[in-house]
Amino acid sequence: MKFKKFIKECRENGVLKNLSIYIVSSWVLLQVVALLAETLGFPSSIVAYLLLGLLIGFPVYIYSVWKFQLAADIERTPILDEAGKPIPGKFAKSPFQKVYFSFLLIISITVVGITLVILKRNFVTENQLLNSQTGDKIAVLKFDNNTGDKKYDLAGKMAVDWIVHGITQNKIGQVISPEIIDDYSQILKASVFPTGEDNFVMDYLKPSKIIEGEFFLNRNRLLFQCSIRDEIMDKTLISFKPVECDPNAPLECIKALRERILGYLVIKNKGINNLEATPPSFEAYQYLTKAKNQANNNNYEEYLRLLDMATSVDSTFFEPKLYKFMYYYNTGQYKVADSLLKKLNVKSDVDARQQNILNLYSALLEGDFKLAYKYQQNEYNLTPFHLETNSSMMTLALQLVNRPQAIDSIYQVIDMEEDMLQNCSICAERYKIKALSDIELQKYEEVINLLKNFSSLKGYAILKKALLRAYIKSGNFEAAQKLLSTIMLTNTGEWMDMYLFASKEFLLAGNNKLAIQYLDDIIDGIKRMGKTSTIEEQIILAESLFLREDNLEAEVILKEILKEDPSLITQISLLAIVYQKNGKIAEAEDQIRALEERNSKYQYGYVSYALAQYYASISNSKNTIDYLRKALAEGHWYETSSFQNDPFFKEYIQTDDFKGVLSFWHEE
Repeated sequence: MKFKKFIKECRENGVLKNLSIYIVSSWVLLQVVALLAETLGFPSSIVAYLLLGLLIGFPVYIYSVWKFQLAADIERTPILDEAGKPIPGKFAKSPFQKVYFSFLLIISITVVGITLVILKRNFVTENQLLNSQTGDKIAVLKFDNNTGDKKYDLAGKMAVDWIVHGITQNKIGQVISPEIIDDYSQILKASVFPTGEDNFVMDYLKPSKIIEGEFFLNRNRLLFQCSIRDEIMDKTLISFKPVECDPNAPLECIKALRERILGYLVIKNKGINNLEATPPSFEAYQYLTKAKNQANNNNYEEYLRLLDMATSVDSTFFEPKLYKFMYYYNTGQYKVADSLLKKLNVKSDVDARQQNILNLYSALLEGDFKLAYKYQQNEYNLTPFHLETNSSMMTLALQLVNRPQAIDSIYQVIDMEEDMLQNCSICAERYKIKALSDIELQKYEEVINLLKNFSSLKGYAILKKALLRAYIKSGNFEAAQKLLSTIMLTNTGEWMDMYLFASKEFLLAGNNKLAIQYLDDIIDGIKRMGKTSTIEEQIILAESLFLREDNLEAEVILKEILKEDPSLITQISLLAIVYQKNGKIAEAEDQIRALEERNSKYQYGYVSYALAQYYASISNSKNTIDYLRKALAEGHWYETSSFQNDPFFKEYIQTDDFKGVLSFWHEE
């Protein structure tokens, strides 16, 4: 049906007249209600409600016009049955009916759209504002001037401005200033909202925290006091110590107070990962943040300088002192680290959590891993989802106390996403610990599935070593060889170290043929370098010659290495072993004495472990086990290639004495 004909029929059947009546009546009704609503005491929202009702009623009215006025009069064609007779009450839709209901559908959709817009703008938005969940909104109320002198009103305004600016500038939260509160109070009348400022802030603006303060004169000194309230918990979170200054220089007080407020807010946002008993100066916290960025860029000289700056700005700030200690501990400068830790331990203002952390590092410095594990467990119980704490717990469990069965439950706490490694400096370590623990539990397929995707990537040497170990221990020598070929192609700077690692694994697995093959590749490769090889490559060459049982040539290389660096503990022990095998007993004993003289407070069992290797090579079982236990007592770790993963102890691994070594820290 053509549009003109449809309009003509609508006019003839009174449709346009009826629709006009509805529209005009609705408009008049809306005008009257809007005019009288306030006088009659109705809320202003009644107009919106009425409009919604009239809109929704419009398509209903159009349908009722059809049903009660048009349906009986419009000429319709009856539907016939198979015999060609009309079916009672059944009619085919006429062209007019089809167009009429098409327009009804369009109007209905339009009404729904308009209704949603009105709801969103007039009801949903208001409802969300009134009942929204509190987030990071922080209300800063006016500071009360209790000096009795109006000339100090400006100091109160300055305090608010500085606090608001600090929160906004550093993106700590969304600020609700006194000006915003005043503006909303003017717009939203008391008939809708409470008149009191506090009630208005709580009920309407819904901040998570409220900062309020006051200032007064005391003995010709201006004192500022401030506190922060948690509106969700309905409690005071902190009341800051009063700050005082010359009445003519209120900005000194304001700056000091702002530093404490901002420091508290950024530390509070860290939640349970915050180590501070009292909020630090915000300036000091900024120095700490900059220091961490420098550490991520491996600029450790600037890292240490910024840590010192943080401490100089705020001598009570715990974290920069702890990070400085950790730097020296992690870089093997144990004497300096010990000195720094002693200074931290004499402080009287450390809280229980800080003391637990200090106890943890004291135990690590002393090599008492049973205690260290206990203190790390305390910290882990507080913050199991904190990536660094979780990862440290994994490392201590496996490499300090050798509890591989404890690793999986710790690892599973944090979901390791596929792209996490790209932005996570310690995630490769997590994979390593997880893989090594599963290997100890003989879950070789799980390790292979975890690490196989790293086989073709550059880097990740430690993960490839774990994958190699899983292949070799599971007897899949072909996969191990394929991985070694890939390493040769993609990691030219690492292949010798990887080949040596694989050779040791083949020896432990009893496959001497493959071990010799890769040892020969190492020896040939380094010999071709000649004098261009580094001392690190010479160390690999000497060990490869020893494992290849070419002791005469190994002796020559080891003597050259020790002439260049006589402090190398492992190489001293290896030379003593080579002397023994070459029949030079006196020279071997000289090396052992030289090795024993290397024993010191901070060498953490490396001398004892080297002596255990020596006695294992001459089949002295008692001294072997005794020195292994001594090494652990002095602080030696269960490292990737030590103890049960060291070919020196292949003949001992299944003995009860050696199993006791592996459970050394388990004993009560």
